Amino acid sequence: MKQITFVYDPETEQEKLEELLGRLDPKPDEHVSFTELSVAHYSRGHWLACSLPDSQLKELFEKLKGSEVNVGILPHPKMVGGKKGLGISSSFEKAWEEIQEAEDIPKMDLMQVNKELTFNSLVVGNSLSILYSNGSTGFVDGIRTRFSQLVNLFRRVKLKAYTITYKNKNNEDLTINTAAMGILAVAHCESNLIFRRIIQESGLDDGRVHLLILAPKSLFALIQFGIQHLFIPMKGGTLPHFVGYLSTHEAVISSSEAMEYAIDGEEGKANELIINLVDEKLKVLPGSSIMGSAEKEGPAEINIKSLPVGRLKTELLHSYLPWVRHATTEEFKELFSMLRQNSKTSSSYLVLMALSTMIATFGLFGDSAPVVIGAMILAPLMGPIISLAMGALRQDSPLVRNSMLTIFWGIILGLIFSILITWITPLEVLNNQITARIRPNLLDLGIAVASGIAGAYAYSKEEISKTLAGVAISVALVPPLAVAGIGIGWADWSVFWGAMLLLGTNLAGIVMAAALTFLILGFSPFRLAKRGLLISLGILLAIALPLGLSFNEIVKENKIIQDLSGKEIPHGLLREVKVLRMQPLKLSVTILSEKALDEQDFKEIRQEIEAEIGQEISLELTLGVRMGDIEK
Repeated sequence: MKQITFVYDPETEQEKLEELLGRLDPKPDEHVSFTELSVAHYSRGHWLACSLPDSQLKELFEKLKGSEVNVGILPHPKMVGGKKGLGISSSFEKAWEEIQEAEDIPKMDLMQVNKELTFNSLVVGNSLSILYSNGSTGFVDGIRTRFSQLVNLFRRVKLKAYTITYKNKNNEDLTINTAAMGILAVAHCESNLIFRRIIQESGLDDGRVHLLILAPKSLFALIQFGIQHLFIPMKGGTLPHFVGYLSTHEAVISSSEAMEYAIDGEEGKANELIINLVDEKLKVLPGSSIMGSAEKEGPAEINIKSLPVGRLKTELLHSYLPWVRHATTEEFKELFSMLRQNSKTSSSYLVLMALSTMIATFGLFGDSAPVVIGAMILAPLMGPIISLAMGALRQDSPLVRNSMLTIFWGIILGLIFSILITWITPLEVLNNQITARIRPNLLDLGIAVASGIAGAYAYSKEEISKTLAGVAISVALVPPLAVAGIGIGWADWSVFWGAMLLLGTNLAGIVMAAALTFLILGFSPFRLAKRGLLISLGILLAIALPLGLSFNEIVKENKIIQDLSGKEIPHGLLREVKVLRMQPLKLSVTILSEKALDEQDFKEIRQEIEAEIGQEISLELTLGVRMGDIEK
């Protein structure tokens, strides 16, 4: 038969004590105040069911070191850390029921910080409280707390220097010198909300303490993590790259400045915090919410090598956390090396430029979209344009000069080959493929901007660099160049200038968007990038003006076509409406009539159409006569 002694808070009033005893079914063998408790009276196998505040519970655990007494925990209004750290149910009756049903229980790891017993967590750094709280009771309070924490994410955050010394699996001492927003340490991952969502494999008796080192490199990254943690909690979510996880049986956190910390919510300051497990384990019954984690063993560390060190650490400690991260030279050394290589006018670049232009020109004359797409994939222009964007962003004169020379020679070579092919080709017809590239508008600018973002992002991320072919297809660089050469070959300057405007649109849009993307990704501080961005923006706005006018004309054309297509007028039904010219307006229209029409009818049809759209037109009219169910 299980022997249980109920241990209660000495400050409990008699009426409240009687109420608590009345809720215990079956009744305990005895009940005793904490101040009157003598642990020496209890032997192996005896149970102490304790409803005590955190402070008294810690005293009790100190007294029970080395004892074989079983400890069960009942909720108490002032037991906050113990309730969370041990997973104790909020229901007094349920917690008592779990104690009644429990048989032999294993000894449990308990964490201590500077020899002080810690039930739930150690929080180092006052900034970390933005993302960590003890939670709220009730749905409304929980929502209010989350929004308050979300607003606090936008405040200025300053990282601090920490040195973390720990022992690995081989009992070797390792040291991390980093800049972090804060550090969170617990004895059991399952007992803490943040750890439970992210770290899946951790038991109650794994012989380790667990640390999360939060070291964001930008406010954007912090806000993203905060929103996910506060509003979209997912168990088993991926640990963000700026959050390092470490598990060890002993760790020391130190700093040259006094660190602000909180142990189970109790605040303090210290230059050094020693975190380890209590030498003598206790037989403590955890709540059912964390009992299932007893047999798991998780990873030793995650993302530790991603924590800021060296120059990046120095930069982050220098001022408040930036909105966007600033990559160090070491971090983008490979990217910068590749961009410098792409900015050079190599023989392979010139050969690919000549071949892609030839393919594009033949495809344009053949009105073949697949051939033109093939030329886009082969074209090497995207490389020097992205290099130009980085050079403009970082005010790197050699990179800008080399990129512009490479682009210039590529354009000249492309024009030469497209002109030669035009001269030897007996075709001089504006087909769909050519016409599509001589009237650029704001839609083309939008495509260029999106392609510039995609190109810069793909270059900066090695794992997605294979998408560069898709980027090349999305923005037509070589086809408008080939059309410009066709315009010169035909001596048709409207074709030439329209195609060159499209090419300039693509160049300006890509450079501006790519530079801005590199800025957001942290490859240049804003003070250095400001001049290059302003110049790029000025060129983009200058190009956007004629594109806006062209887009406005397209809108007007579409409105005319929509107003007339399928319109029933006195002389018949209008179909196949096309705008041949806007100034003066010239239309091509097919009309279906029930009878043959004469010249007077044609004049009246023009007047009827003019009345519909409210302006004078010149008209090319195609007549279709309906004969019964047959249309001619």
